[in-house]
Amino acid sequence: MVQCSRCVPPEYIKKGLYSRKYDVYSFGVLLLQIISGKKNYNVYGPHQNLNLLEYAYILCKEVSGMEFVDPSLDDASSTYKLTRCIQLALLCVKEKWTHRPSMLEVSAMLRNEYQNPAYAKKTSFFNK
Repeated sequence: MVQCSRCVPPEYIKKGLYSRKYDVYSFGVLLLQIISGKKNYNVYGPHQNLNLLEYAYILCKEVSGMEFVDPSLDDASSTYKLTRCIQLALLCVKEKWTHRPSMLEVSAMLRNEYQNPAYAKKTSFFNK
């Protein structure tokens, strides 16, 4: 099975380091793929120059995150949950593994044990 560079954490690609939060990064990418219904190796955005992680970050930063969501998932009762999951996924794909939550924290955030996940400032592999 071939893994694309957007599924593998940057610390592994850049330095060959397997961090304790490799699984967290992969989970974040998977969550973004599920929510958007998009593949992470295509390009998106108005100029077709953004990867999936960048595209999610830009849309959420501009408070139009629901544009990122696959229309088949969206309904009036799930908007908050989907927005929260996008925020969580963006935390999981942070550049430095030390800034990503642990899988225990991810699980707690999914169970709503945290108020709101902190907003990710920048995703990994951000070209801008």
